[in-house]
Amino acid sequence: MKGGCFPFVLLAVWAALGRLGIAEEIRRRDDADGSEIPSAHDFVRRGCSSVAVLGDYLYIDGGQVTERVNDSNPADSPSFDAQTTWSIDLTEAWTPEKVSIRSIPKAAPLLNEQVHWTDPSTSSLYTWGGITSNGSSPDRALWRLRADGSGGGSWTQVTQRDFLNFSKLKGIFGSAFTQTKDTGFAFGGAVTKASDDSVTKEVPGYATPGLISYNFKTGEWDNSTTTFYGGYGTSLNARAEYVPFGPNGLLMFLGGAESPVDTTNETIAETSWNSITMVDPVTKQWHRQSTSGIKPPTIESHCSVGVPGPNGTYEIFIYGGVSDQLRGTSSEVYVLSLPGFVFFKGPTDAPPRSDHQCAIVGEGKRQMLSFGGIDGENRTFTAPRTADPWPYGIGILDMTELEWTHSYDPEAAAYDTPTVVKEWYDDGNLKNVNWDNEDVEALFMKQDADPKKPAPPQNSTTANAHSTSAIVGGAVGGVVGAVAIGMMSFMLVRRRIRQRANTPDSGDRSGPGDSESGEIAEYKPEPWPKDHEGPRHTYSPESMFGIGSVHSGPVSPQPQPYQYTYPQPLSLSIPQTHAHPQSNNTYKPQDIGPSELSGHQDGIVPIHGGELPGSEPRVGELMDPNIMQWAHELPAPLSSPRTELPDRKYSH
Repeated sequence: MKGGCFPFVLLAVWAALGRLGIAEEIRRRDDADGSEIPSAHDFVRRGCSSVAVLGDYLYIDGGQVTERVNDSNPADSPSFDAQTTWSIDLTEAWTPEKVSIRSIPKAAPLLNEQVHWTDPSTSSLYTWGGITSNGSSPDRALWRLRADGSGGGSWTQVTQRDFLNFSKLKGIFGSAFTQTKDTGFAFGGAVTKASDDSVTKEVPGYATPGLISYNFKTGEWDNSTTTFYGGYGTSLNARAEYVPFGPNGLLMFLGGAESPVDTTNETIAETSWNSITMVDPVTKQWHRQSTSGIKPPTIESHCSVGVPGPNGTYEIFIYGGVSDQLRGTSSEVYVLSLPGFVFFKGPTDAPPRSDHQCAIVGEGKRQMLSFGGIDGENRTFTAPRTADPWPYGIGILDMTELEWTHSYDPEAAAYDTPTVVKEWYDDGNLKNVNWDNEDVEALFMKQDADPKKPAPPQNSTTANAHSTSAIVGGAVGGVVGAVAIGMMSFMLVRRRIRQRANTPDSGDRSGPGDSESGEIAEYKPEPWPKDHEGPRHTYSPESMFGIGSVHSGPVSPQPQPYQYTYPQPLSLSIPQTHAHPQSNNTYKPQDIGPSELSGHQDGIVPIHGGELPGSEPRVGELMDPNIMQWAHELPAPLSSPRTELPDRKYSH
């Protein structure tokens, strides 16, 4: 866990420089012009920031900025917490030297290494967790930037409707985070005094096992632990991507390091790329699959993005990172292609960097933007001594051509799988993949669906099971139907007899359930209302989802320039896979629409069970920072209807 922003050596030096008074001069200058945006010449470095795309704008938040004062040398230039949020227009072409950056006032705390998620349906950027640069303990809260559609927005603290579960979470940093359409996830990370006021341990703190989730619609938090990941169930400075394979998609974790919970510098070990670990975000079933190809060195604090190819593949691009194996900082790009689980080496001519962030930009999803980062400079991890070779720390990678470019093009062509990756599949290598088990193979593979060929025969065991189920179901249904008809006939005959016995001319009248021909009128109940959201989402080799989202309805096939004949990724209608014996926790996110709540800006449906924090620990939480015991039982559901208490507001 030796990224530039951990174990705080860099942040401590930055904070010390800030106290020298030079940074105060910069703050006064920025207050005067209201920007905080240095010129391209004065910009030196920015690290540990968050980068996210919302609508037509790129938002950059948090981290540390280093800039020249009076044309000072980079090594003598001050660094300080970024005071505002930056935004860049993605509808216009620009070069990094001349890009226009807008500054947005920020009411949220000034933190580094935060988790961030986006909710396009509400134009929201959420930030949670993070560490301070001066070692003080931040106020734990979830903050949201509500974008205004024109590159601006406003920050507010989110009122917690699931206060009980939220209050039991630790303030983490350095976790691997990603998201689905409605839910954000964060796995692992660390906690110290500089990230949580309930912890007294300083560097390197405690590693925090647990997969945390936050539902944007309901406001519900969840936390579950696993022993399936690595040797300890912990992850430090890794990256995560959501990939659209299997019935619910998968959360895939990339690189980083691991450590026992009570971390020391000697117990931290970087994670190998020999296999990739992933989890179903709904069932919480964990899986692992071996990889092949030219693998990256072990790295932490790198960046990653994922993009679907036009022929059923899915590529993850990985850039930079600090490495024990390299004894320095990486400048290399690697591509992990799914479903082959094969690595390819990309360009190596970019500047080495770590603690940066990347995002996919442009209408065609072809360009990867890298922002910020620092060079470990032979692992000294002091304040930046050299200026970033890229103006404003911005680099643009053409992911199809595997080339770094010098400009951003909003109208760049649509992403296409790199040639080297296509050739691997064209050569039939997918059939040679050694799957770790049948469950993983079922998630990623399916047979060719050629309409000209008859459907392949079912496996005899499966066919017999289906036949047996059909026979049993038919027999049971027949018996139930016969009993129901018999009971209905008995009741009607009995009622007729009573009516005839009590009525003098009952033979001339018909009962309320009789027709003129003496037949029983058919009863047709109204259909039971269902919370139906349309057809189940599907995964097609011809048309892939967008990143981190699941779409409903049929997917129309598109003309394809390449038609592979190897097996394609599995359809989403596969049977449920089996979980690791240690990982049978189940999470069922609710799909409850937003409601208008008086005095609440989020429109979040309240979650009942608003108990005040108790003494019983939740899964994955620290019970006693001095004892470091961990609870592994899920808490019983609460039924109290009392209103949640709101989180306390952050005050300057």
